[in-house]
Amino acid sequence: MKSFSEVSISKVNLLHNLKQFRKIVGRTQIMAVVKSNAYGHGVDLVSEAIKDSVDWFATVNLDEALHLRKLGIKKPILVLSYYDLNSVSEAIKQNISLVVYDLKQTQSISKAAKKLKTIANIHLKVDTGTSRLGINPVQVALFIHKILNLPNLKIQGVFSHFAASEEDIEFTKKQNHLFNSAIEELEWRGVHPIKHIACTAAGIVVPNSQHDLVRLGIGLYGLWPSLEAKKRAKFELKPVLSWHTRIIQIKSFSKGSYVGYGMTYQTKRETKLAVLPVGYFDGYDRKLSNSGEVLIAGKRCKLLGRVCMNLIMVDVTDVKKVKVGDEAILIGRQGKEEITADELAKKIGTINYEVVARINSLVERVLR
Repeated sequence: MKSFSEVSISKVNLLHNLKQFRKIVGRTQIMAVVKSNAYGHGVDLVSEAIKDSVDWFATVNLDEALHLRKLGIKKPILVLSYYDLNSVSEAIKQNISLVVYDLKQTQSISKAAKKLKTIANIHLKVDTGTSRLGINPVQVALFIHKILNLPNLKIQGVFSHFAASEEDIEFTKKQNHLFNSAIEELEWRGVHPIKHIACTAAGIVVPNSQHDLVRLGIGLYGLWPSLEAKKRAKFELKPVLSWHTRIIQIKSFSKGSYVGYGMTYQTKRETKLAVLPVGYFDGYDRKLSNSGEVLIAGKRCKLLGRVCMNLIMVDVTDVKKVKVGDEAILIGRQGKEEITADELAKKIGTINYEVVARINSLVERVLR
């Protein structure tokens, strides 16, 4: 181990998860969403591991997309959210497809493509109810009319995003209807783009939402977007990420000793503490103070005191023959025990997406 902490990425589990979704979507294309450092898993490792098994890649911004090209990814790439208009020429040169949701974007892309004497691929983003980026449905017809008159543009795709595909079926049906109306508007004008609205959850839960392409995000990494999706799925996902570190010091304390900042924990017995080189700087949430657990020698060891910036202290009193250098699992399996991203998310009041995405990118990622 090059450093005291490491995030391990399982290529076997990545490919297993992909295979499960391939069975569901059949010939429908799969777009691997690797935004935000592949949801904290390490975009370089993940992209290299799956490049031959997916049809598309998706990033949140242009910088991420250009990084994929530098890695040697040759598959189509879509920028889902934002980019600097001054940089669209580079996107066009690298054959990167760009989302559009206002006229200024399309005009800038058209101008750049014309100057380069080529065609730029764009995907229209329609806001069907998430109230984020996208064209208002009532403005879709006028928007399409205006951009069809711009040169050197190809409407390669049209897409939207469900707001509550697992929680509110009626609202999801409404969104699907609005999306289908946008498709009809395009096709009436002779444009037949790639259509995509389904994410991991919708691909499982929402009938007839797969269209031409499914954007596979959290499910790719072996995490369920919701309990509802997990219940409905007829397959198993395998977590791709495990996070481990090593004990750097062991200390013994008498009953009544205080542990950590703010003296928030007082030992109730003679206690043996292990100090681990992980803290909130690394992405280990401070809300896990006095509630988190790690695995050492296959046993759950409670975190005592507050999470520090770079350190945590855990109770190893009941772990036999524990020593400096022993492995501690923050997320993952050890023996018969397992700590999951979902478990941590529940303890800190968030979702599994945030738990993995917030692991500091400086923590070394290794493909196993």
